Amino acid sequence: MGKAPAPHPPAPRGGTWPHIPLPHGEGPGPPAPRGGTQPHIPLPHGEEPGPHGSSPPPLPLRWPRGAGVWGAPGRGAEGPGAMAGLKTASGEAIDSSFELHVEVEEGDAVGQGGPTAPPGPTAPPGPTAAPSPTAASRALALRVTGDLHVGGLMLLIVETMGVQRDWSDHALWWAQRQQWLLRPGRTLDALGVGGDARLRFTPQHRPLRLRLPNRRCLRLRLSFAQPLAHGVAQACRLLGIRYPEELSLMRPPEEEEEGGAQGRKGSSHPPPPDFDLTHLRLPPGEEGAPSPEPLPQLPPDCYQMLVAPRGGLEPVAPPRPPRGNPLLRRTRLHARWLDSSRSLLEQEVGDDEELLLRFKYHCFMELDPQDGVRLALLYEQARWALLREEIDCTEEEMMLFAALQYHIDEAGDSAEPGGAGGGDDVDDLDAALSNLEVKLGGEAEPPSPLEELPTVPELAEELEIYRPRRLTLRGFRPAWAVLKGTSLSYGRSPPAPGEPLQQLSLRGCEVTPDVDVRAGRFCIKLLVAAPEGMSEIQLRCRDAPQYARWVAGCRLAARGRSLAGPSLGAEARGVLGVLGLQPGGAPALPPTAAPPRPPPDPRVLLASRFQRKVKAKQLVPRILEVLHRVGALSPAQARLRFLEAWRALPDFGLAYFLVRFKGARRDEVLAVGPTRLLRLDPGTGGVTRAWRYSALRQWDVNWDTQQVTLALEAQVTLALRVLSAPCRALHEFLGGYLCLGGRQPGRPLDRRLLLELTGGQDPR
Repeated sequence: MGKAPAPHPPAPRGGTWPHIPLPHGEGPGPPAPRGGTQPHIPLPHGEEPGPHGSSPPPLPLRWPRGAGVWGAPGRGAEGPGAMAGLKTASGEAIDSSFELHVEVEEGDAVGQGGPTAPPGPTAPPGPTAAPSPTAASRALALRVTGDLHVGGLMLLIVETMGVQRDWSDHALWWAQRQQWLLRPGRTLDALGVGGDARLRFTPQHRPLRLRLPNRRCLRLRLSFAQPLAHGVAQACRLLGIRYPEELSLMRPPEEEEEGGAQGRKGSSHPPPPDFDLTHLRLPPGEEGAPSPEPLPQLPPDCYQMLVAPRGGLEPVAPPRPPRGNPLLRRTRLHARWLDSSRSLLEQEVGDDEELLLRFKYHCFMELDPQDGVRLALLYEQARWALLREEIDCTEEEMMLFAALQYHIDEAGDSAEPGGAGGGDDVDDLDAALSNLEVKLGGEAEPPSPLEELPTVPELAEELEIYRPRRLTLRGFRPAWAVLKGTSLSYGRSPPAPGEPLQQLSLRGCEVTPDVDVRAGRFCIKLLVAAPEGMSEIQLRCRDAPQYARWVAGCRLAARGRSLAGPSLGAEARGVLGVLGLQPGGAPALPPTAAPPRPPPDPRVLLASRFQRKVKAKQLVPRILEVLHRVGALSPAQARLRFLEAWRALPDFGLAYFLVRFKGARRDEVLAVGPTRLLRLDPGTGGVTRAWRYSALRQWDVNWDTQQVTLALEAQVTLALRVLSAPCRALHEFLGGYLCLGGRQPGRPLDRRLLLELTGGQDPR
């Protein structure tokens, strides 16, 4: 008779028992499976079947490493994973477990372990200046099941490591899919993690080099796991910059890398940063919200470097732009922006890689002289944009920018350290009080002759008006213009009683100054919304006070505000201040006891195209002539004046993209600005069509075909493909300008709406 039947282990899920011969003389096996019969296994010669049929052989068992820790933490040996890890003699698993390979990076967590650079400027290349060495890693092979959640897997990794340290900053990174596993409640089956997955248990906060607009480099520790907008907000909180939603990170251009390395990915010996701030740790909390813990203080030398003119570096001549179409060259600038909705590691940013911190959206909220770091960095970015010819300006405007640069550099260098931007504390206080006066709508001094306006909130004067049209030779003609509320009416001058006037609505229009003080030209260009796109009308004033009144009135009408109250006078004073004129229209007086200064160097103050036209000896007197009008300003006021003149340029804030419209035979340029969309001819740079954002109903992005569809009013639909950058860049500029352009002072930003408008549904 054969031996008694032996019980056997439960059958594998979704399969049958393998064909395994029973060795001669083996003992009883395990019982039959539930709800089924014994699998038919032939017996060797000489063996007899038992009373219940053929019995399976006892299987050789091999327990994996870490046996007893199956399923979720705390599950006993009697759970579903009690038999996990059982294998046959051929090595096949008989349950749902699988072997998962995890690489544990034992890098230094934030604020612990390893040497950190002391506060202050970085020393010459040496042990403290070089980046931290590559963290040691350890490979683990864990036997897990698909119902194990991410939190249980991390606990299993920590228990297997057996190292007593702070693991709170570590998270799981799936390298094959370029994805973070940050939701601890998701199971491995739900995420699709199988035996072929290779995971890394790595710190989330890692070192990164940020190149600032003043050419200085800082080394910070930022989150590589959260979206990029969160990391930018961390850096801005550390540096004391308000409104971090206006900034973002971009990769440096290849042609501007000095020395060939500049901290780029793959460089073996990047240059040391100017300041290493990796030892500073931000308290937890949302950006913009008050934190229960105080923010870490920047070292005094680092703060002084941030607010100093040129970052405390020697002036350098701007690079000469390459030959070719400047408009097409500007279309390539926005291909280097990083995706604000994805993390740094998802965008293949490595440790200690150098990125550029720049203002991306030119919708600046509350430019206050007390924002020393924000104002200084914005000034440096605007200055380099003009010197590198990334934005066009006239020769008269370039001389004003050069004079303001020279005044800021010399006044900042000669001032005592400690003040914001090197300015006098009294001047900064006066500027802050004047700014508060404009915000509150109050008057601090009696009105000057400039503001002698009628009691009725309107402007009614004689101007010269010109409307450019096709096949017309008419120029400027005298007209009687009336600006009341948000409408502009004009007709024959002098006005005849009862004569109808032509009327235009200025709400949402674009106001562009066209002024040359030396030549006595004071013109205003208005782009008014029309059914065919944008209609242009030009106003010419007789002198500076009249020009200031009408520019201020048109700007208030474009914002939908009334002319009543002191806002018109405050706006007019600001317009005259940009021109370097007093309220009466006379040039501003220079300081009485000005210290001797070296002559200005046009090579570092002007763009290269202006230097090719005129010799340097002829440019110095022109710069000094403009300096005579702005020499009485403090450094903080001069920076504000520089930014006001920069924002008044016609091409301010435009992001250019080379596109191909559907049905078109050639490429065109689409410019996205803070308030409008422009369709440009790449050959001439002329505007063919223009739309305000009020005419944009919606836009759609097809991430598969990389096509963007713009739905405009009057049932106009434009489909296009972006050629000079990913379509994500155009999508982010559209969403960012629409969201940030509607902000109100004193109200918190809807960050969820900003993320929805700029993030989209990109499957990557």
